[in-house]
Amino acid sequence: MNTLNNIEDFLTHPEFVRWVKKPDKELNSYWDQWRKANPEQLHTMQLAKEILLRTTFQPPHSPSGLQQEVLQEVLRQRKKKAKRTEVKEKEEKKIGNRSLWNRLGQINRVAAILLLALAIAGSFGLLSKMNFIVEEEMETVATVLKFTGPGEKLQLTLGDGTKVWVNSSSQVEFPKKFTKDERIIHLKGEAYFEVKRDSLRPFKVSTNGLTTIVLGTSFNINTKIPGKIKVSLVSGKVEVSSSKNQTSLSPGEMLDYNSSDGTHSVEVFDADKVLAWKEGILKFHKSSLPQVKVALEEWFGVKIKLQNANGVTWEFSGTYPQQTLEEVLESMSYIKGFDYQIKGKEATIKF
Repeated sequence: MNTLNNIEDFLTHPEFVRWVKKPDKELNSYWDQWRKANPEQLHTMQLAKEILLRTTFQPPHSPSGLQQEVLQEVLRQRKKKAKRTEVKEKEEKKIGNRSLWNRLGQINRVAAILLLALAIAGSFGLLSKMNFIVEEEMETVATVLKFTGPGEKLQLTLGDGTKVWVNSSSQVEFPKKFTKDERIIHLKGEAYFEVKRDSLRPFKVSTNGLTTIVLGTSFNINTKIPGKIKVSLVSGKVEVSSSKNQTSLSPGEMLDYNSSDGTHSVEVFDADKVLAWKEGILKFHKSSLPQVKVALEEWFGVKIKLQNANGVTWEFSGTYPQQTLEEVLESMSYIKGFDYQIKGKEATIKF
């Protein structure tokens, strides 16, 4: 793959565009590995993905030579502020020589990059239906996608005032503006919600065949464990429904749903334990060595190697509020008796 150093590289890379617009298992696996191998590019990659997802399309019919000219203009103008259309037109009349770029009107930097990316992607047959709209400012479309990588967390305020805390390695998708009838958001991974009450529009969270419906409340949903969905209600009331059943929860109750066979159970949960991640607290309770390894990798966005770990069994418990990886490993090493080394985005634990 060509080197991807900036947003233009992503937006003009056909395979990246195809992954964003038409993801499949092979592409998901490839770009997930690329993201893990290039953690310093996560922010740029995320921004490029959001730009592409916020644009809808029709088959492009760009004038001959547009692609190259647009790219050249992007590179020339990337640090300059765009002037308003009226001012630009007056200047063009004085110059008396309007290039193809000038005839496009007022296109901001991101819109220009997008137009080039879509034209290139279209030449590879990667996009099916396209409708590109150019205005004085780029028009944002209905769907917004936010995702986090290992070691990242995100806090959002939606258009209706609902607050969402997104845990690491998670994804939320929602409309830029909710409809008059309902508010719906799609979740993969884990997130905590404080829903703004609206009696006319229920708030729905869709997670792998399970829908949680509320009017105004706070709750946590975790889909990180394969085949499991856990809905933990902090305040208010929620109704959780699947194709097979429907369950109401009261504050302090958690629904543990098995997505493979549709069965579920309701139990009391420990809010301090379930919501620790939201407060920046890393918590273990009788965790095995593999579980600790995975949790540390996700929490800090690192790769951990285990040496001489055969036969090592753990039931480790510990709480680490707002601590660095070095501080956590230093504490663990005293308790469990191992040596460790941290180098960049990699750590080694040696028994």
